[in-house]
Amino acid sequence: MTSAAATTSDLPIRWRVAAVFFVVSGTYAAARAVHEPAWPTDFDQLWFAARAMLAGDDPYAVVGPGRLFNWLWPLYYPLPAVLYTIPFTVLPVAVARVAFSAVAAGALGWAVGARARVLWPMLLSAAYIISISRTQWAPLLLAVTWMPALGFVVMAKPNVGLAALATLRGRTLAIAIAGCAIATAFSFLVRPDWFVRWRDTVAVSPHVLSPLFLPGGFLLTLAVLRWRRPEARLLLASAVIPHTPSLYDLLLLFFACRTVTESVILALLTQALYWGIVLFGSFNTFDLYASGLGGASIFVVYLPTLLAILLRPNRDVEPQDARGESAPQGWRAWVPESRLGALLLGILIFVAAMLIWLPLVTYR
Repeated sequence: MTSAAATTSDLPIRWRVAAVFFVVSGTYAAARAVHEPAWPTDFDQLWFAARAMLAGDDPYAVVGPGRLFNWLWPLYYPLPAVLYTIPFTVLPVAVARVAFSAVAAGALGWAVGARARVLWPMLLSAAYIISISRTQWAPLLLAVTWMPALGFVVMAKPNVGLAALATLRGRTLAIAIAGCAIATAFSFLVRPDWFVRWRDTVAVSPHVLSPLFLPGGFLLTLAVLRWRRPEARLLLASAVIPHTPSLYDLLLLFFACRTVTESVILALLTQALYWGIVLFGSFNTFDLYASGLGGASIFVVYLPTLLAILLRPNRDVEPQDARGESAPQGWRAWVPESRLGALLLGILIFVAAMLIWLPLVTYR
């Protein structure tokens, strides 16, 4: 939509989708917090680091094994992530987790807007469920692909967020880069030494891997054959940029889905990856787990996504706008168009319900 009228008419659906995402995700995050309030998520280290920084301490000196915040790893996040967490420090950490997850989900819902007809199955993906469970940044980073004004969020997790910038071009890219630049400049004003402290920390993190160099990962370079398409650039950037292999960061790949069936399949693939690792994976260290998860994700998630992209023409079209006038209307636009798709949706609902339910009836 390019006209002011069209943009205004789009607001009601954005509000509704944002509200649904906010309520559904916030409710699940709250249920997790009530069930196990003392179980830390990745957000907790940022909450503690932000409070320490407000007290005048070095955030990179208080997080890690044997430190004030006893965490298995040092603080791998750049300072902007700590700064963005400051507003949530007025809340107890368990409540702050819920608030952050709900706000991130609401922002994603606003960015998705009418695309929810195609993308809603991602709410049932292991990538999304675990992202909310772990209070992760992935929903906000995915939102950047459609809402470049949120580009500053990229600096909270640039090793993943930069892939979101690869979907943008021209004015939208300039807006996002400007947000990143302002956030980075402000962080240097707050703590001029933060980059050196952060660089020294991430330099000794063997689990930070580039999917490109994992078995089969070289095939992802074929995405360059569709370089005009934003989803191809996102996939290629995700393959090249080193990052910790995870399920939640696979959420960005939903940008590539252009039909409900594709969203259902991708959501099922993330579920298959999760349950495969849980049921059949055996890793003695986190580094081995990261390597195993990263290797499996190449074949289970990345390569099928690559195949879907390669089957499309090499032209600059946003995936969710590519269905054409023949796309189903009304409620039919929200469900798979084939019986096989409907069957896969049923399977997805079942496995998603299991993934949501099990953590609420077990303790770690």
